Amino acid sequence: MMESACIVIDNTVTAICTNMAQGMMSCQLPLPAMTTNVIMANWSRAMWQSVVNRAMRMLPSGPHRSHFFSATATVDGN
Repeated sequence: MMESACIVIDNTVTAICTNMAQGMMSCQLPLPAMTTNVIMANWSRAMWQSVVNRAMRMLPSGPHRSHFFSATATVDGN
């Protein structure tokens, strides 16, 4: 039986997913990713990479740090 896990953002459960209990889990975002936020829509690749890098630094020290042994994230594109 697979365990369920939830994603909590600002004290609100935003998604429920199945815990795969695998050594490595990866998820690719569907491309093209779309946003209605005009500011984010015009971010450069460097800006997105900066956000990803900041998230990577915060994972080991955040409230869910015990759930992360390691993580990898990259931004591809032009």
